[in-house]
Amino acid sequence: MFNFIFGSPAWQLIVQSDWMTKFVLLILFLLSVSCIAIVTFKFMLFKKQKNKMTHLFIRLKGVTTFNELLNVGKDFQECTGGKFLAQNLKELKSILDQQHQNNQKLTSQELEYLELSTNQTIDQLIMENETYLPILGTSAAVSPLIGLFGTVWGLIHSFVNISQEKSADIAVVAPGIAEALTTTLAGLIVAIPAMIAFHYFSNELRKQEQQLDHLADKYLNIIKKTFYKS
Repeated sequence: MFNFIFGSPAWQLIVQSDWMTKFVLLILFLLSVSCIAIVTFKFMLFKKQKNKMTHLFIRLKGVTTFNELLNVGKDFQECTGGKFLAQNLKELKSILDQQHQNNQKLTSQELEYLELSTNQTIDQLIMENETYLPILGTSAAVSPLIGLFGTVWGLIHSFVNISQEKSADIAVVAPGIAEALTTTLAGLIVAIPAMIAFHYFSNELRKQEQQLDHLADKYLNIIKKTFYKS
């Protein structure tokens, strides 16, 4: 395996390249390591969250009372839906404790505040789940440009060598051009998987947001039936 890699012509081109090309390749290598770590972490996290949200909604189908909603929130505290319920139930408890110690009923203004709070909670949870995704998007956009920079630098270096050798023979030109193109190849190797992963996780986040919207509707309907008197 190591002989295949370190004995390959591509590796020999990297070894023979100048310091700028090696620096560009080092940057792309570090970006690739970061992207692999983020993709692995996010894939495992999203898979876990997806399974728990699926079970939460299965439980939620039979929920009709406030006490049942409380039990669902306690059983799914670690998933995004459970965090949503926990934060909004805490907000509801705060309102009831402060303003309605004897008559636990919500006014129209307080109900509107709770609706606003649910939207803010959804935004907050989605932002938390977006952590590290901008790195993937930035890597996908920047890596080809970094690779192109290395290629242009390498081509300039090659043409300087051609002028010094005073020959445009293919044996003189080809190694320098091949060396220059390695950075473009490296940039694409980083950018393509990063772009695919970024769009995949962005799509998963949109699905999570839709699920949280449905959960918010269910939550508010139960709250209205239990605590709101028009």
